[in-house]
Amino acid sequence: MATQALRPDICARGTMFFSGACVASGGVLLTILQDRYGFDYELGGTLLAALSVGNLVSAFLTGMLPAYLGDRRTVLLLSAGYMLSFCLMAVSGNPLWLFAAFFLAGIGKGSTLNASNVLAGKAVDRTRSLNLIHAAYAVGALLSPLFIAALSRISWNASMFGFAVCGLLLWLLFSQAGLSTTRRTSGQADSDWSFLRSTRFWILTALIFFQNCTEISVTGWMVTYFKDTGILPPFWSQGTITVIWLATLIGRLAVAFVLPIRSHPRALALMSVCCLITYVGLMNAHHSVAALAFLALFGLSIAGINPTAVACVGSAMSARAMGILLPTAGIGAIVMPYITGAVGARLGISAGMMAITAAVAGMLVSSLLLVRLEHAKKDQ
Repeated sequence: MATQALRPDICARGTMFFSGACVASGGVLLTILQDRYGFDYELGGTLLAALSVGNLVSAFLTGMLPAYLGDRRTVLLLSAGYMLSFCLMAVSGNPLWLFAAFFLAGIGKGSTLNASNVLAGKAVDRTRSLNLIHAAYAVGALLSPLFIAALSRISWNASMFGFAVCGLLLWLLFSQAGLSTTRRTSGQADSDWSFLRSTRFWILTALIFFQNCTEISVTGWMVTYFKDTGILPPFWSQGTITVIWLATLIGRLAVAFVLPIRSHPRALALMSVCCLITYVGLMNAHHSVAALAFLALFGLSIAGINPTAVACVGSAMSARAMGILLPTAGIGAIVMPYITGAVGARLGISAGMMAITAAVAGMLVSSLLLVRLEHAKKDQ
């Protein structure tokens, strides 16, 4: 008797929860690895970039492999990257092995995000469904530092094995998601490329590009920034991940259930303005209370940008459209963490974090272009 599949949107929430826990651990685990092996900011930036390279590669693989393996085998193969990556981090400090570990984590992240977006996109209320899976991601990310703190009492690498178990649970959820085992033929593949002619699609891609630049760089480098500048002591610096993801969770739940969005472009513009103001405030806050307050406000501001922008894609929300949007926008998550580390290695971590301001400004410009496009469409 066949095992009954889980409801797609429920499965997506579970996989995004575990993915959030695994991805958010990167900033804290990077600090642990730096302290143990003594590598510099530039190598740290390279490792964060490797995670994003894996994320980018996975988007291409999720587009190609189903033709040979089917959706189910493709997702199960790629999402296994989480398990393998944390096992590698736990056993080796060799830079090449660490690069491979972060790359595999990126493969797991990208395949999970793509599959979960498609599963959640089948819901009737797509905007709410997407916000809920991103809220589940935020819950996992919120609990991640607490998980690390608890397991680090056992040994320095116990948390890495713990996240490997999280990767296994994520993999098991996908195995019960009812994904198709049939290989896609060219006749079954999406044949509509009309979204490529949409100015709106490309502006949204740019917006998510800058959002990726900002979110991955801030969450990846924030622990190191607070610790190395002395704004917070090392132990409390790890708690900044909890602060930003708690704020992100509240923001995403508010967007999903409380705040009515009548105009997506205007909502995105407002969120982007708040991001810029709070991030500039964060970079100019040198007292722990003020810094944590601005960090929380920044998390609230950026919380709804990604799911709202993805929902904004509208009729272009096909597997093929997502296969173009996610990897293109994902380039931002490769470039900015490396730039932050490279600038930090030469001018100090504060200068590296200030460089992220350019990406936050890019979000604002993109959202304002969306507003202008909306006004132009109404005037026609």
